[in-house]
Amino acid sequence: MKKSVSNLSSRLNGTSGIQGVRKSLVCLILFILSVVFPSQALSENVRLVGNKVETFINDRGQASRLTDLVSAALGEMPHTITATTQAWSGSGLRNGQFDGYIDHYSLNQPKQNYVYSEPYVQVQLHVASTYADAKEISRLDQLYRERVGLETRFANTDLVRSERSVNWARTQDFFGNIEQLAEQRVDYIMADKIMLEEMNKLLISIDQEPLYISEQAIYIVDISLGMRSAFAEANSVIKAFNEGINKLKTDNEFNEIYIPDASAESTLDDALYQGILKRW
Repeated sequence: MKKSVSNLSSRLNGTSGIQGVRKSLVCLILFILSVVFPSQALSENVRLVGNKVETFINDRGQASRLTDLVSAALGEMPHTITATTQAWSGSGLRNGQFDGYIDHYSLNQPKQNYVYSEPYVQVQLHVASTYADAKEISRLDQLYRERVGLETRFANTDLVRSERSVNWARTQDFFGNIEQLAEQRVDYIMADKIMLEEMNKLLISIDQEPLYISEQAIYIVDISLGMRSAFAEANSVIKAFNEGINKLKTDNEFNEIYIPDASAESTLDDALYQGILKRW
C-alpha cells in the first residue's frame, strides 16, 4: 500500500513538473514575441490624421514626406494616416474619429488631454524673394511694415499671430504663397526651406533665376506626434514611435525618406505650377 502511494505521488509530482516547464516555456515565448514584435501587442488600428500640405502630408500617391516618415517609424504597427483639411482633422479628433495627429507645430501650445512624442522633424522657415537682399535677412524687423507672404498653417499659430513687425499676407498653401510673389502682390515670402528649394528646381528647369533665400531661418518649427490621452494605448504608440524615429536615424534612412534628393526632379507638381512658370 505504501509502495502504491509512493508511486502515485511520484507520478503526480512528475506531471506537475512537466506542466511547470510548459508554463515557463509559454511565458518565455510570449516575452520574446513582445520584444521582437512589440507593435503586435496593440489591440486595434491606430487612426492618425494630418493637415494636407503639398509634399509634406498628402494623398493619392503624391509626394508626402512627413506621412512616409511617420509610417516608416511605426513600422508593422497597424495604423492609418488620413490627409485632410484642418477643419475636418480638428472635428475628427474631438469626436474620436482619430486617435492622434502627426503634425503638432511648436508654434502652438500643446493641447490639453494629449500626450506628445519627442520632436521628430524641424521645419525651417526662411525668407525668399526675387530681390537679392533676401539672402541677408535674419530678423523680421529688417522687413519692418513689409507685406510678407505666409501660409495660414504658420500664420495662424500662437507665436506668429503675435508678431507685429510685419504685415502677414496670409494664403492657404505654398502654391498661393508663390503665386502672390509671382504676381508681385508681395515682394517677400516666408516658407519651408525645403519647399523653396523644390520651387527653385522648377525655375531652373525653365532657365529662370532661382529665388533668393535667406541664409538664416527666421523660425525653426519642431514637429511632434500628438495622441489623445483618452486613447488607451497612447503612451505605447508614443514610445514605439520615438524608438522608430531613432532607429531610422541610426540606420541612415531618415534623410532618405524626408529630404528630397537635390539632384532629382522637383517633388512639386509641375503641372500645377505651369501657369505661374509661364508668367514668371
